Amino acid sequence: MLSGQYHFTPNDDIKEAYTYASSLRHEKARVKIKLIKEKDPYNLLVYHIENYIDFFEIFIREEEDQFKFLEKNKNLRLEQIKKGDKNDPFFRFCQAEIHLHWALVRLKFGQKFTATREVYSAYILLEENKKLFPQFANTYKSLSIIRVLAQSIPGVVRFLFGIESSIVKGTREAKFVYDHSKNEGSIFKDEIAIIYAYILYYQNNRKEEAQSILEKSFPGRTDNPLISFVTANMALKNGKNDLAIKILSERPKGKDYIEFHYLSFVLGKLKLYQLDKGSKVYLESFIKNFNGRHYIKEALQKMAWYHWVIEDDINGYQYYMNRIKNEGYDLIDEDKQALSEARSGIIPDKDLLKARLLFDGNFLNKAYQVLNDKQDKYTNGAHQLEYNYRMGRICHELHKENEAINYYAQTLQSSEKKSYYLCNSALQMALILEKNNKLSQALDYIKLCLSFSPDQYANSLHQKAKSAKLRIEETERQKFSK
Repeated sequence: MLSGQYHFTPNDDIKEAYTYASSLRHEKARVKIKLIKEKDPYNLLVYHIENYIDFFEIFIREEEDQFKFLEKNKNLRLEQIKKGDKNDPFFRFCQAEIHLHWALVRLKFGQKFTATREVYSAYILLEENKKLFPQFANTYKSLSIIRVLAQSIPGVVRFLFGIESSIVKGTREAKFVYDHSKNEGSIFKDEIAIIYAYILYYQNNRKEEAQSILEKSFPGRTDNPLISFVTANMALKNGKNDLAIKILSERPKGKDYIEFHYLSFVLGKLKLYQLDKGSKVYLESFIKNFNGRHYIKEALQKMAWYHWVIEDDINGYQYYMNRIKNEGYDLIDEDKQALSEARSGIIPDKDLLKARLLFDGNFLNKAYQVLNDKQDKYTNGAHQLEYNYRMGRICHELHKENEAINYYAQTLQSSEKKSYYLCNSALQMALILEKNNKLSQALDYIKLCLSFSPDQYANSLHQKAKSAKLRIEETERQKFSK
């Protein structure tokens, strides 16, 4: 290589810097990056790795002042990368990744229009890269993310931008890069495994397969807080609450790592689902130390629930519910739901709330026992609606599908059309029918789900319904094309 020639070389120094950055050991990453710039000043991959540091810090901390201060780095790094060789597959890939990182960050701060433009810029670069270098696997890592993101972009914008939203194609691309990373080795191997597992879980409803991918990729890994979070979250999604608690309790922390207060919140919730008094210290730690935008109202709500269900302390419940009205933001479904409960002034029924917590922790038999002998207690109104919904969800997860269908059907008879209980009951009915290959009936319930506009969780429920609709329609197209 000629002296002074710009290049993209994923050598051992670059790999080590990426490992530090992606495991949140950012001071070590910065030291390594400084050494690379001195030792190998023309290796432009260093700017891509450097961008990871800003991305993770802003995404995890959610501090607007830090976001505004670091935002200028985006264009400075793009200018450096554009000095590279256009005939190198990393040339467009690195630019696309930087656009994509900042798009994801902007969504945290409600900058949807700018984020959409950045996603589109990344998409154009990656599609061009795919044509020029079809065997460059890293391209498909980012493309698979964009195809998932495109489902949440309003249809007219997606149409104008021409981003193809396909679960089948996105999954195929993610599998391609995942297989390649295992066989060839990749600087982004861990990241690729996480992306593939999440696409399997959220877009394809292939829960056990997603869990298996993570277990094979990260056996006993305790060196990366992000991996701890991802594996714990997937364990919880698959009903392994004890495993999730173990993973988070053993997560790496200390002066080498940036603070990841959200993990304390997750651990607090997991212990609350067990009705464990130890949940309090973790929830309090998050509320006290986190200075970001999301989950503050939800954390206050969970503290209120702790006092009501575990301590039988109505004053403690009301204290934390009152704080919800004045602290945090209501930008995401969980925080909106917490604020709605606080504003309503309605104290939840203790048994229904206890069953909800046990269900969320996958203590299904305990949740069933709490409610099964109390049917006569809930004979009308809001409590009857919630009882039918909760029993539907519990029976569904216990694989008592006939009982679940019966409870969902009773829930859907309610006149409370703004309740998310009806919207999710329709969605869950669709998922049961899809599982049993009754695709036409499943689509009817998806349509019913999308017809509801619940006051809570509308975005997430409708997104899940749209993913299911795309999945079923693609399955039917493949069936008829054979």
